[in-house]
Amino acid sequence: MMAQRSFCRVCTNYCPIVVDVEDGRVTRVTGDPDNPVYGGYTCVKGRAQPDYLTHPDRFLTSMKRGDDGALAPIPVQDALDEIAERITAIVDLHGPRAFAGYSGTMQIATGTTSGPFYYALMQGIGTSMLFDPNTIDKGGKQVAASLFGRWMAPSQGFDRPDVALLIGINPLVTYTGLPAGNPGAWLSDALRGGMELVVVDPRRSDVARRATIHLQARPGHDAEILAAMIKVILDDGLADDEFLATHVRGVDELRAVLAPFTVDEVAARADVDAGLLRRAAEVYGRAARGYTMAGTGANMSGSGTLIEYLVLVLESVCGRWLREGEVVRAAPTLLPSPECHAQAEPPAAEWRRGDPVRDRGLTRTAAGMPTSSLAEEILQPGEGQVRGLLSWAGNPVAAFPDQLKVIEALRSLELFVQIDPWPSASAQLAHYVIAPTMQLEAPAVTTGIDGMSMRSTGYGADQSYGQYTPAIVPPPAGSDLLDDWEVFHGLMVRLGLEVRIPRGTRPPVVLDHTPSTDELLELLTEGSRVPLDEVKLHPSGARFPEPVVRVSAAEPGWTGRLDAANPEMMADLARIGEHGVAVDVDDADYPFRLVCRRHAHVYNSSCNIDRTNRGRPYNPAFMHPDDLGALGITAGDEVEIRSRLAAIPAIVEPDPSVRPGVVSMMFGFGGGPEHDADVRTFGASPSRLVPTDRVFDRFTGQPRMSNVPVSVTPVP
Repeated sequence: MMAQRSFCRVCTNYCPIVVDVEDGRVTRVTGDPDNPVYGGYTCVKGRAQPDYLTHPDRFLTSMKRGDDGALAPIPVQDALDEIAERITAIVDLHGPRAFAGYSGTMQIATGTTSGPFYYALMQGIGTSMLFDPNTIDKGGKQVAASLFGRWMAPSQGFDRPDVALLIGINPLVTYTGLPAGNPGAWLSDALRGGMELVVVDPRRSDVARRATIHLQARPGHDAEILAAMIKVILDDGLADDEFLATHVRGVDELRAVLAPFTVDEVAARADVDAGLLRRAAEVYGRAARGYTMAGTGANMSGSGTLIEYLVLVLESVCGRWLREGEVVRAAPTLLPSPECHAQAEPPAAEWRRGDPVRDRGLTRTAAGMPTSSLAEEILQPGEGQVRGLLSWAGNPVAAFPDQLKVIEALRSLELFVQIDPWPSASAQLAHYVIAPTMQLEAPAVTTGIDGMSMRSTGYGADQSYGQYTPAIVPPPAGSDLLDDWEVFHGLMVRLGLEVRIPRGTRPPVVLDHTPSTDELLELLTEGSRVPLDEVKLHPSGARFPEPVVRVSAAEPGWTGRLDAANPEMMADLARIGEHGVAVDVDDADYPFRLVCRRHAHVYNSSCNIDRTNRGRPYNPAFMHPDDLGALGITAGDEVEIRSRLAAIPAIVEPDPSVRPGVVSMMFGFGGGPEHDADVRTFGASPSRLVPTDRVFDRFTGQPRMSNVPVSVTPVP
């Protein structure tokens, strides 16, 4: 038996692992105790990789749907030949807009090599119809930055915070909101060192139980809570007045719009203690250093852009940005050194980025295309109708809102290609399923951590970090698999496209041959802050503090300012101040509020196998015991959960950490309605309950996917 060092690529945490290999097979995976950041930490998903690699459901060859409707094996090169022919036919007849792409959350596993090829393929085809999970997750972050402006250096973030404010996120399960590594250990160390933790969540989650202050508010009131906190900090003289005077405009206009958001008024609306809300604002405002992270719970409530805008306002009111001379401790390792300046980049002249869709007047933004519109783009006839889709590293049937419409749309496509190692709900509808290699069968680097560290507050590492892994085992004997990037490369060659691979700010790479994955990693990390060869010298991963990156002074004559009173944001905030958050007119018929949560044993719809779910493959509907008692139901009973759009079956479980009146369920889960009768095996799909056209973020198109009004009825 041989033990090899690698890292897990199931999620964004990239845990370093020790892989035991015997006779070319992975027999065991454990955390790597020699890693200086993670210290041997890994989760059940990472440790289950031997089971993923040998699971009987795994596709070991590509599949094609025959005339009888069944999937049957096809050699992958033949599949690519046929797919390229059908793409050409669609584009020639209907134009490039008729072919779309979707890249899902599991691109984290191979994104370094596959992402550039995917975008090069789509750019070569000429389509603008590129969709991803961002606009059904936390797309408000990018749009808010285009409305507010951007400080041209990182936030204080994880760099020795005195306070952290976490809204609708549970980092001990999601691995965002706390730095990459061992989240529980980092939090324990920070709390012992004096950091105070404020959590806003309708559930007393794992992280809320460790909070200094937990505001267990009604779902959907996060924007009001943020507004009240900003008002307290401004009114009580806790703001960083020097930063505001030098770098921010619109503070007086902001104060006027905040007038209705008194602590007493907001506390009553959100059903939290007014004294606790005031204390949260004071704790946050008085701290010297800190950060705020809003998660999916807040962003899925229907007003994600406004919430993220208020997060940026709060951060700036408190001056939570690195200043001239400070070290960027989490500078990227395997990407080029960033240029950081202590100055404000003003808001974009226009938050729209062109490329309108034919649904709800939406358009592409800094967050990307509105993914909740893709089904409508497929179903709506006329010029520009999407007729072909390439789906990579995702599962639209489980992830997209209005599941029944999504299924109808996917079934209507002339060409639906799914790259997937599993017979997922989406793969079951595809014309072709391309079977890829899985992690541990391909080399990789941790540029995902680098990209997240520079993305926005609450992501990535607290210090510069990097790791390389070779392929640990070959693909199974007799399999016919490709690395994800090879699929896109193969299609580009067949379509006669120049293989021109983007590399961010560096010149693109033009390939005239088929490289190895290791050769690609060399090309894609060329010019990085730390050479890849240096990172390879540390097989367990390492911190790389040198060369130091510091924040430079503002450029002479620079006049850019952040905008704390964007007119569109102030109008939205004023409406909430006057009328409260949006509610459906007949909420009385739907007395419960369905909110999202995540589970430790799955990553959205992935990794749900016997080893990880431990006998519970479904996603329970967690409810307060008092609510179960009032309905006359007990743990393990089946219920029907109904929204104004549709209904799903679910299995209930008591959870006293959930607010009364709330139903808490894992999203991105479940199969189509054909599996409803076997809910204890397949779970339920909360996305089926979510309409796209009632309450939605008017910038990203993200519908209200959490805080959805529902009824709960016992099933005999």
